[in-house]
Parts: sequence; C-alpha cells; structure tokens
Amino acid sequence: MPQEENEKKKENDESLRRFIDRLENWPEDEPPSPAELRALRRDIHLTEDDREKLELLAENHIRRARTALEGSAYDQAAAELARAAQLRPMDPRPRVELAGIYLQRSLERGYRRNDRQRALKLAHKALELHPGDMDAKQFLHDYRRMNADFLAVKYRRYIIPTLIFIGLITLMLWWQRDWVLNLFNPISDSLVSAPLNQNIIISDTRDVEMDTSSVSGGIMSTEIISSYLGRKNDGSFVDVRGRLNVTDSNLGKLKLLLRGRDAEGNAVFTIPWTVRNESDPVLIPGDSEVLVLFRWLAEPENSIVNLELVPYEMESALEIPIKASFEPEVIWETVRPEGSSLSAEIRGFKIIEAYDRQVLLMDLAMENTGITELSTLTLGISLGSDLPEFTEYAVKEEDPGIKRGERRVWSIAMRLPLDADLAGRPVTINVKDAGR
Repeated sequence: MPQEENEKKKENDESLRRFIDRLENWPEDEPPSPAELRALRRDIHLTEDDREKLELLAENHIRRARTALEGSAYDQAAAELARAAQLRPMDPRPRVELAGIYLQRSLERGYRRNDRQRALKLAHKALELHPGDMDAKQFLHDYRRMNADFLAVKYRRYIIPTLIFIGLITLMLWWQRDWVLNLFNPISDSLVSAPLNQNIIISDTRDVEMDTSSVSGGIMSTEIISSYLGRKNDGSFVDVRGRLNVTDSNLGKLKLLLRGRDAEGNAVFTIPWTVRNESDPVLIPGDSEVLVLFRWLAEPENSIVNLELVPYEMESALEIPIKASFEPEVIWETVRPEGSSLSAEIRGFKIIEAYDRQVLLMDLAMENTGITELSTLTLGISLGSDLPEFTEYAVKEEDPGIKRGERRVWSIAMRLPLDADLAGRPVTINVKDAGR
C-alpha cells in the first residue's frame, strides 16, 4: 500500500512538472490563449493538490520578488515575477507588478527605452486579460503622466531656439508672401477641384434590435440596455450591455448564443457566450447577472438587421446557498450620492486552512435599496483593522449600473495569515467608491 501511494505521488509530481514545463513555452508578456490553456489542461490533468502546489509556487515567486525589490535588486525581482506570471497565465496581478519593476529599472538607468516598452506591453496585456483591472489602468495612467513630464523636461532646452527659428521663418515668408502665393497658385487650383467625398470613416455605430424572447421566461428574464453594431476602420464589431434577472429556481452555469441575422432571416454570425461557469456563485431568485459582450466580427456588419439571443447550455443549481448567521455592516467611506442605500448579506461563509495561509471563501450579495442607480461601485471587505482589507471592484465602468431594487452577487476569496483567529469576527463592507 505505501508503495502504491509513493508511485501515485511520483506520478502526480511528474504531471505537475510537465504542466509547468509546458507553461514555460509562453513568455510572461505573451501568455497562452484561453483555448491553448484549456487544451493544456485537458492534456495534463492536475489534481487539487497539484493546483495548490502551483498556486504556492507562484506566491513564493511573488514574495521573493517583493523582497528583492526592497533591496533594489531589479533583475532578480523581474526574474521572479516573470516566473510567477508564467505560472498564472490568466492573472493580471504579477504582470502589473512586473511592469512596475521594469519602469523603476528604466528610471534607474537613464529612462531606458527597452524597459519602458516592456512595461507598457505587460500592462496592456494585463488589461487585455482583465479589462476591468484597476491596477493596470492606474499604471498606464501614471505612466502617461510621468512620461509627459519627463519629455517636457528633456526637450525644454530646445523650446526657445525652436520658437526663434519658427519666428524667423514666419517673418521671412511674410516678407516674401507675393512670391510664395504665386509659387503655389497652380497647385491650389487642382486642390479646389478635387472631389470632396473621399473622407475615410474611422468609426461608426448603429443600434440594432435584440430579440431575447428565447431567454426571457422560465427561470430568468433579460433586460438589454444597449445592443449595437459598429465599424472601426475596416473591422466590424458587436457590443451588448444588459442584465439577466433570476426569477424562479437557482441558476448555475449559463451559456448563450448571440446571432446576427440579415433581412431574410439568415444567420450572418453566431457567437458562443459563456455568461456563467462553475466558479461563479449560485444565483437564487431575486439575484441578477451582468451581461457584457464585445466581439470583433469576421464578416462586415452592414447586412445585419437584428440580433437574437438564445440559450445554449443552462443548469439549475441543486445546491442552496446558505446565508450566514450574521449580518455584515455597510459603512460609506466615500461621498454618499443622494438617495443611495445598500444592504448586504453573506452566503456560504467558509474558512480553509492552506499550507501557509487561511483562505476565507464567501459569496457577497449586495442590493441597491435606494432610489439612485449606481454606475460604479468599489468595496473594501474587512474582518478587522489588524487584517488586510480585500478590495472588490463590484461595478466597473463598462458594466451596467446597479439599479434600484437590483441585487448582485460576487465570489470573494480572502487570503489571510495562518495564525489569525477568524472565529466570531464581524465582516464590514466599506463602500470606497459609488458613482451615479
């Protein structure tokens, strides 16, 4: 029996090693696509222990990187975070931190261009992996401001000579204006007679009617806020924003199909849309789900006259989310918009002890009980001032706002110290930002 267990452990270790070796084929700034990652996971099946080991390896690399950064060991910190980014191909966090290291190293070495370009590429890649990632957005905002200030200082010594030169050229052209006008007069005639309808349309959008009859009724209803087709240069796209409300029975996984039809009813395109998967919290009647979709189209959109949303795969969840025995406290730390009010409840409160930390898992349900629709919502979840606060960007700018009476649910996973006593601690929901 011990021999079989040893052989099984050896086999699992080999599977994890092969999985990591395959991940190393993709650099930190060019992670695998979702399809490539799914294929890798199908090819090499990892156990739950393997996934925890992989997570622990990534965390160790991140911790060593931060320690190295405290001593200004930029090369070592960059190497550690690059390794963490490879082990977490879909996580934007190590890429944003690595971008920050490259930018610091660039400043230390005379604002070197190569490091700045690598930092920008990593930040854009992080934003591509998670379009709502606030750290990546803040990094790009800070970089643009810093770069503008740096260039202004760098080129300030050229401003006065350039202005003097431009002034002399302008004075000379004014003095010889008759000669200049005669020189360009024949060309100006041809310019006046040129056709005026050769403008290039850079972008264009149009609203398109959306048919949601197939997904409204039964256990859910659908509200489409906007659905439009557009074109940017030579590329066509579709953009949909809306909400899905659970009306009857619990909802688990959900996949939809978005079709674009022409005037004759033919399907021009069909897009599979995974709205909810296994990792999303179970929704109960009264909960809502955000519908946000942007896709580039392979075919031009000009023949499409309407859109259709149909169910592809839907599962009613058998498990019933258990509400916690305590009510979290909601505290507003920002200016509270007039008519705003939020209530909160916690479902599935569970503490798991990992190798070097505790993980608190819960589903947070927030309901807008006020009369004002909130366009953005950022929350800080705290179990006490002695423990780190978890930030949840609950409603992002690209999401439909949370309207009056709407209740949304988010999965929360808080990593806390292993020696922290979490029993009986109250949960506080701090509202950091709420826009209307």
